[in-house]
Amino acid sequence: MFDFVQKNSLFIKVVLGAVALTFVGFGVGSYTAATDDPYLAKIDGVKIYKRDVERMLNGRPADAATRQGVLENLVRKELLLADARHAGLVVTAPELRKAIMEIPGLQDNGNFSKTRYEAFLTGQGLNVSQFERMISEDILIQKQLDSIAGSSLVSSAGIERFNQLIGQSRDISTWVLRPQQFADAVKIDDDAISAYYTAQAKRYQLPEMVRAQFVVLNQDKLTAEVAVSDDEAHKFFDQHRAELAPEQRRASHILITVAKDADAATRSKAREQAEALLKDIKANPGRFAELARSRSQDPGSASQGGDLGFFGRGMMVKPFEDTAFKLAKGELSGVVETDFGYHILRLDDIKQPDFAAVKAEVVSRLQKQKSSARLREQAEKLNELAYQQADSLKAISDTLKLPVETSDWLARDSKPANPLLGHAKVRDALFSDDVLKGKHNSEAIEVAPGTLVVVRVAEHKPAAQRPLAEVAASIRQTLIDTKAAELASEKGKALLASLKAGKAVSGDSWTPSQTVSRQAPVSLSRDAARAVFSAQVAKLPAYTGAATDTGDYVIYRINKVTAAPAAKPEDQARLREMLGQAMSNAEAMAYVESLRARFKVQLRQQTEDPAQ
Repeated sequence: MFDFVQKNSLFIKVVLGAVALTFVGFGVGSYTAATDDPYLAKIDGVKIYKRDVERMLNGRPADAATRQGVLENLVRKELLLADARHAGLVVTAPELRKAIMEIPGLQDNGNFSKTRYEAFLTGQGLNVSQFERMISEDILIQKQLDSIAGSSLVSSAGIERFNQLIGQSRDISTWVLRPQQFADAVKIDDDAISAYYTAQAKRYQLPEMVRAQFVVLNQDKLTAEVAVSDDEAHKFFDQHRAELAPEQRRASHILITVAKDADAATRSKAREQAEALLKDIKANPGRFAELARSRSQDPGSASQGGDLGFFGRGMMVKPFEDTAFKLAKGELSGVVETDFGYHILRLDDIKQPDFAAVKAEVVSRLQKQKSSARLREQAEKLNELAYQQADSLKAISDTLKLPVETSDWLARDSKPANPLLGHAKVRDALFSDDVLKGKHNSEAIEVAPGTLVVVRVAEHKPAAQRPLAEVAASIRQTLIDTKAAELASEKGKALLASLKAGKAVSGDSWTPSQTVSRQAPVSLSRDAARAVFSAQVAKLPAYTGAATDTGDYVIYRINKVTAAPAAKPEDQARLREMLGQAMSNAEAMAYVESLRARFKVQLRQQTEDPAQ
């Protein structure tokens, strides 16, 4: 499964956007269990809630458009799952097991680690069934999409047309008409300012704002305060020596290779060679390195006299490892069979880090363990005091020795200097009825692993309209800029029409010629590039024009057109992949859209922000 994710991550993200698959980027998302909250969308009976959007955002601040996009991506995902369910697609137990065991983040030295698996589930607040359900959904989505990914065929003629399209270059000069050139001709009266103020009243509203008081309980700070004695550290080291200071062994070997699927006769012949070598070495142990250089078929170690260097458990294939870790220093093995062939091993050295080498890690682990227990205790006390003495943070500060901090003024969508206050859950709490109107402390909010925040509102400013007198000058300048841009555009279009008609114009001010292409548009905006490359160039010079975001109107004179050279074989392969990907993306989007006609999608009537 995850090979598919890696190979087609761009394709999947085109279809599912920010949702992608659950483990693209190794983030976790899952639909909420039953809740009394009004749902945002319902697809084939499955509901999506506000907290599902929040989970996908993972605490990142987001505007209404971003939240709406996340909701749409969740809808697409559920459409794919609905189609899979109705098609009778299932995920077998072996498929699920294989997918989980292949997740890199759950592996240690390339092997699935039960310890890492359990730690991950604990860290994400998941149980095994929840996690397996999410992986199963990802596999079902893969089954729905992998028949489309990379399936589009692109003709050679299509590739060459695309090559010409993106590779053609044009030499252009520009003539820019700026709004500032026309500003003096613009007159704005008070009535126009008043009318604009009335029509755009929302633009001149001051948002509701609060100043927050807050305390932060942080495990890192607790960890730094934990003392660990030498006796404790030595005891922990002795109990966890195998994990903290794993034994490493240095071995040399001679390999006689044989294919895994070789017949019995071939395998027997290879073993006979290995046994003959073993006999020679036993007769003259000092010749091991010499024989390794001349007879070993392992290209990586033969030139080193068979030396493999130091390695730990899990780094070699199992029969080789089992043998290496049974030998005494200097001891020679028998013939050992692995998937690579037949080996003769000699154990050259054994080493294991002592306490001094890992003392810093031992102390760090013990500090973390102690601080975790202390964090749980203080978190319980934090919540208890926040609730029992809800009209102040003083009791929390005095009891837990946490300083009370005060923020600057914050609006719902502002970005505070302290990123902890930008967390969506903190912002929701500050503007909730209980905290804002009830003047109570919030509950303890986890804003990051090991970091809890309690907030309250110190001051509040309701939303207010800025007076006209305060914004009149700004409005006047806005109206002047808008009208001046219109005049620049009108003048530019008139001059462009004259140039296209072959008429002489005065006051022209062309820049030096520059070469642009769709691959290297230099300073051209998207609209300007579209204008330049869609202009008819049967007769040169040719002219076109476009307005810019800054209000400038730019006339482009196309002086020369140069066709792209024929695509080289390597370029053809790259273009074929690009076009195939684009066509597959389009087909996938069409497929997902077709599912809307099959499965009922109900969207709850919302405010502008789907998460509100």
